[in-house]
Amino acid sequence: MGRGELEQLAMARGRLSTAALAYIAGVSVAAVAAALMFWHSEGPAASFAVFAVLAGLGMLAHAYPVQGFRHQAYQVTLPFIVVAGAILNAWQLVAFIVLIHLAEQARLRRRLHIQWFNVCNYFVSAAVAAAFYHRATALLPDGALGQVAAALAAGCAFVTLNRVLLAGVLWLGRGLSPLASGLFQPELLAADLITVWIAGPMLVLTLEAGPWMILATAGPLLLARLALSAMLARREAQVQPVQARAA
Repeated sequence: MGRGELEQLAMARGRLSTAALAYIAGVSVAAVAAALMFWHSEGPAASFAVFAVLAGLGMLAHAYPVQGFRHQAYQVTLPFIVVAGAILNAWQLVAFIVLIHLAEQARLRRRLHIQWFNVCNYFVSAAVAAAFYHRATALLPDGALGQVAAALAAGCAFVTLNRVLLAGVLWLGRGLSPLASGLFQPELLAADLITVWIAGPMLVLTLEAGPWMILATAGPLLLARLALSAMLARREAQVQPVQARAA
């Protein structure tokens, strides 16, 4: 999931535009409202072991993004977010989202307003994904197949909303259209769908066999990260000669 364009925007202008600041404020209000709604309908808390393993792996994945096109950064945190939305209660999900961004901040030192927007964006998207998951499980048959389908629905909801919210701030702050931002490149959306698929088995096995199954099912993310890194490097190599000719 890319977010580096917002950092590029801040560096290019020194400060965000009034429209972009208003947009960030709106996303912040949406995050608070989502937290309150989630708290009102929250279920039982997951065990400390589940939360600790999930948060630890999520922090590790989020703190080591793949640097991509136009200074964007992409993480393979998505399966952990989907599982978190499915099995954590409200305060645990808030803590999970904050912790993964604290881990990223400790390593990469992004500007605070950028990281604040990222936290709000991710929480709103995760809360909507959790709502999709719980609604889907109510409509689908019980069992592993229904849970996998619900996890896929949740992951797709997260990817869509996360990118739409980021595209909005880029458009308002810099006049960068969704197409020009590169957020909706088919290759990158396909990479996100691959990581979404991992969330289904990860969730089912975690529910059936306990938190340590998260470790066993997280292995493919290493390969996904390598593939994403190679794809973005190739994309960057293709774009640079075009930019040089245009200059």
